[in-house]
Amino acid sequence: MESDNYLPTGAIVGGHYEIVDVLGEDAFDILYLVRDNHRRGSFFVLKELFLETFSSRRGESVYTIPEAKGVFEKRKQEIIKEVNQSKRVRQRDDEVKTYGYIEDNNTIYTIMEFTNNSDLTNYLQFHPKDEIILPSLEELTAKPKSDKKKSSIFLKILIVTVIIGIALALYANKMIKEDREKSENRPKVVVTQTPIHHPPLKSRESDDDAQLQEKTTQKSNEQKSETSLDNSNEKTYISVDESTLYSKEETTDNIKEDGIYIDNEIEEIIDEKEIINRDGSSMVTKVEEQIKQNISLGKPIGISLGTKIEPHQTEPFTRASIQHFLDGFIAVSEKGSLDDIVSKYDYHVDRYFSLHNVTHSTIKRDKQRYNRKWTHRSFKIEDFKILKIYKHDGTEYCDIQTITRWQVSTESGKSASGISRGLMTIKNTPQDFKVKSIQTIR
Repeated sequence: MESDNYLPTGAIVGGHYEIVDVLGEDAFDILYLVRDNHRRGSFFVLKELFLETFSSRRGESVYTIPEAKGVFEKRKQEIIKEVNQSKRVRQRDDEVKTYGYIEDNNTIYTIMEFTNNSDLTNYLQFHPKDEIILPSLEELTAKPKSDKKKSSIFLKILIVTVIIGIALALYANKMIKEDREKSENRPKVVVTQTPIHHPPLKSRESDDDAQLQEKTTQKSNEQKSETSLDNSNEKTYISVDESTLYSKEETTDNIKEDGIYIDNEIEEIIDEKEIINRDGSSMVTKVEEQIKQNISLGKPIGISLGTKIEPHQTEPFTRASIQHFLDGFIAVSEKGSLDDIVSKYDYHVDRYFSLHNVTHSTIKRDKQRYNRKWTHRSFKIEDFKILKIYKHDGTEYCDIQTITRWQVSTESGKSASGISRGLMTIKNTPQDFKVKSIQTIR
């Protein structure tokens, strides 16, 4: 059918319903055969509210003369009421099923089941203008369209898809090579330490004890403190000032106590005059007191300035932990940046709606296009069901089924809304839960 009143072939309704053909019309509605781009091989019927006498089309939007606005809005509310009632009441097997509605292009579309060779009167409220037999599903999937224009569009889409696939493969190969080169060219880190001066040790029985004591007294006037420790037949000198900590029994290796390492640069910590403990005492005083106490008890000089840093442990899969992850996932999908959005996904995603084996760069480009078109987004997970929790190669995974209510709109006022059912696989990583697979099932 050729008319300016119809949406063109290839037009998108609701973000993912692609117009395939015009099936028929009556005085109030136009029927379209559509393909769901989120579900390959799935066909539906969209019934568009379009008053033959009072409505016209400008681009893809429907405009109704002011005198008939009341009639148009009244019929629109009736359609919404009918769709909601059909959801609450179980439909007979011989009836054409109604799945929901979409508000788009200044009108409303009813989403209906596509049945092979069904009569148009099952879809239209009034008698159709033309008697048309609906094609069978086998004809739609097996036989190509004779329309050269449609074939040309499909061919162009196929060519673009192949080009994008090749570009992604080349880009992935380039990134892998760059990562290998970076790992091979990574500079080695060499740690050097300044040797610490150790004073000469004297035996207790040495005749120079008096001379050593005199030197020790003179040095104490120049330094903050100097302590001698008697241990068997040796003397160990520990000098604590604002620049140096050293001991005979300690080498230039790091000192360890309770898992905390203090290296030979500890004088930098002591030099910080502004470091004050919670009780108001100086950190320098505390360090000196701890060193003296360890010396008196014959313990190694170990200074603990903090606690052990434990690796991050994610909690196991529970309904509460999954709910917390989904709340964050929905929040960044609505208002988060592209980096925030892709951070919720594993680096290698097995399935991303109709795409397979994608990375963050592919997801970021898709979200950028989607967010540029639909500037106002609202998502809400009505409910979710845990299907399976399992382990693979030592990693824990969880499969869930979700029910999501969504509503989007553009800057120009074009809007769409609906309810989607989806499947999601979540991976438990050391950092957090990550999406490993996501798809829409209806």
